[in-house]
Amino acid sequence: MKQFYRIAGCIDGKPVRLLASIGLSFTVMLFINGFIGSMGGFPVFLAFGLVFFLLRTLVSDGNRITHQLAMTSRQEVGHLLFDYSAAFLVLWGMLRAILLVSRVTGWGNIKGATLVEYLRELLETSLLEKWAYLAAGIVMFAFVLSLFPLLVIRESGRWLRYALIDGGTFALLSLGINGICRQNFEWDTKTRATCLIDHLLRCGRMEYWQEMASILLLLLLTVGIGVFVFFYASSVYGPKPGFIAEEKKKGICSTGKKKMIGAAAFLCSVAAAVIVAAVVLFMPAESTGQYTKVAEFLTKDTHIAPIEYGGTVYVPVAEDKKLDETGIARGYLAEKKETCDSRFYRMAVANLLYTDETNKTDLIQMSGRDEGTYAPASQVEKSRAWERDTVFLVWDEDWEAESAYTHETTGYTACNKDFIRGLRAQFKEVTYRASDFSDYDAYFTIRGYQNMDQVLEENPVSGDWAGCILVKNNKFYFGNYENQITGISLQQLKDVLGGNS
Repeated sequence: MKQFYRIAGCIDGKPVRLLASIGLSFTVMLFINGFIGSMGGFPVFLAFGLVFFLLRTLVSDGNRITHQLAMTSRQEVGHLLFDYSAAFLVLWGMLRAILLVSRVTGWGNIKGATLVEYLRELLETSLLEKWAYLAAGIVMFAFVLSLFPLLVIRESGRWLRYALIDGGTFALLSLGINGICRQNFEWDTKTRATCLIDHLLRCGRMEYWQEMASILLLLLLTVGIGVFVFFYASSVYGPKPGFIAEEKKKGICSTGKKKMIGAAAFLCSVAAAVIVAAVVLFMPAESTGQYTKVAEFLTKDTHIAPIEYGGTVYVPVAEDKKLDETGIARGYLAEKKETCDSRFYRMAVANLLYTDETNKTDLIQMSGRDEGTYAPASQVEKSRAWERDTVFLVWDEDWEAESAYTHETTGYTACNKDFIRGLRAQFKEVTYRASDFSDYDAYFTIRGYQNMDQVLEENPVSGDWAGCILVKNNKFYFGNYENQITGISLQQLKDVLGGNS
């Protein structure tokens, strides 16, 4: 291996080869972005172009290493294949890391985020997003690996045929995986997905064993491609009967230069092992898209809890004004402390908030993966719609998780109307402030219904907003931290919550 690097390390490239490498690299970047998805356009372009140019020049200069070392053509192809694969991953990983630093330091599109904050956002991405980018990263590397024979094929006709067949094969592979994913799409969201990553993000979570099996199959496919390109390239590269390659004198790189190259290769390998794993698993989107985050849920509950938009607190109401058809989109409505700048959010969630462009209504509406209509809390307080209801439920903040586990509507406790009247007599009209929801120990939503069938047959949002309870330092507050619940109301509340599992 050392002799191989000594002899192969000093090469003399030609401008035409550089231009050809740039053209091929640009085509590979467009193919990956179009069929697989954005895996870092510039890193792919630069890493593949540089590696292909250097190794193609080494192979094409007419000097066969096997004539200078006790090495077969197959061994030489093995060295080339290893160098090609490792160098691409190292360069791609390093360039992705540079882009990450640029985004954090302000050169990119992240404003005011520290490195710790940005890394935390990457680590907090959903497991679905991590699986999707891991699968897409494996497919990307498999495609790059499949292009290895283009380094050693000398006949232009064969070179072009192989490139077209290989590109067509991976295009069909990507389209086939897309077709499988689209079977799990909702009809009205199919048009959002274009490339492989988009389809993987839209198809939803599978069983854990299915995800592991899918990743294993992709890894086996990559290994199979590696074996194929090795034997195919060895067949193409091997000496033909009656042909003797003319040896050319090569300058031997200095010992100091070899040590520098070896040290750099070692450091790059260590960096790539860490960077590639992190970047492939948690790769963020290249840009934030057309919309940005404009509103946020104030609790972990994303169905019946309040939201904050434009400095005003809104609560969910059982109305539908079709603002997603007649209104104007203002931006994304995010979960509590969620960011909306990832490709996953835009493809799999994309909860856009709509307002009435004519200002005929104060309602706002969410449309995307989730649906919901919201009215200003102050307006709902004045309507006192809860007075018409007979059934009142206190909903735990985590009721959705409980419901998903049992496949039934749970996470609530019933309370009588006298308890609600007592609270309302003590706190006649509540002022809701978003800042009060930034730090609490527990949260509960109170909604009223005509009867229990309205909850069981429809959904929790079908009722009327009756208020909410914040718990902080073992003290209970109604709507804000100025309204501490005391006396008989406090005892009744503890009796109610005592039955809430």
